[in-house]
Amino acid sequence: MTARIDHIIPRKMNFDVHDVPVWWYGGDPVVTRFFDALSVHFPDGERFFIQSVRNYQDRITDPKLKDDVKAFFRQEAQHGIVHDRYNAVMASQGVKVDKVIDRMKALLGLTQKHLPIKYQLALTAAFEHITATLGEGFLDGKSEMFRDADPVMRAMFLWHGVEEVEHKAVAYDVYDQVAGGGYFTRTSALIVGTALVHVVVGRVLWHMLKVDGVTGRPLLLARGLYRLYGHNGILTRLLVPYLAWFRPGFHPWDSEMPERVSAWLAEYERHADPLEASRRVFGDASVAR
Repeated sequence: MTARIDHIIPRKMNFDVHDVPVWWYGGDPVVTRFFDALSVHFPDGERFFIQSVRNYQDRITDPKLKDDVKAFFRQEAQHGIVHDRYNAVMASQGVKVDKVIDRMKALLGLTQKHLPIKYQLALTAAFEHITATLGEGFLDGKSEMFRDADPVMRAMFLWHGVEEVEHKAVAYDVYDQVAGGGYFTRTSALIVGTALVHVVVGRVLWHMLKVDGVTGRPLLLARGLYRLYGHNGILTRLLVPYLAWFRPGFHPWDSEMPERVSAWLAEYERHADPLEASRRVFGDASVAR
């Protein structure tokens, strides 16, 4: 483990996603569309995160945290740009992306109108915990979550996940140091945020599976859901780090920087190519040794 990073580095990326298979996650429609359903919400979600932190930007006095916040804004904005491009691909597949985004905008608008800005920030910190936990899971050596995924999509999600790990403490530190923190608000935000993710993403996932014509294939659906939520599933493997949020005195950097995240960053610095960094970290046989 590496304790933490010294500097958050924004990176501009451009992934050619136009020719990826519809079921790019090893041919599994359920797991593919689960990640697609996350992806379609990322651009507006990232903008909500940025605004939630920006509400407190003028109150930050720590120079390091000020710099981290600026880098956080730039990383999150770039994530939104990249996922917007992939959203256009999903729209061409028949997914009602515009309708999904309109619903997301309406939900976020209600959140910003009716919830205190401190709770909006707590939600942002909670969502950042979820995405950082996923990001660490993407590169976990035991699970190798994206080994069978299309190389372009794997590189896109790994890059996004790595940067979520890089800035995983920013919203939390603003919440704790600037907004006043608080255990109940923090923990309730993760409960609310997790419920929202499953309701919102679940609805869109079902819509995508209907578009793909697989909702009448119960065994196929069951196998995909088991890969996500079953014993040692993609998401259930992440339960321990997810639950760490509820520990009194928790801080996002308690889990330090996983070795494979550090390895990905080192490979990207060496090659300036997210696809090559992903191939080398996963050790594909096609990579020259």
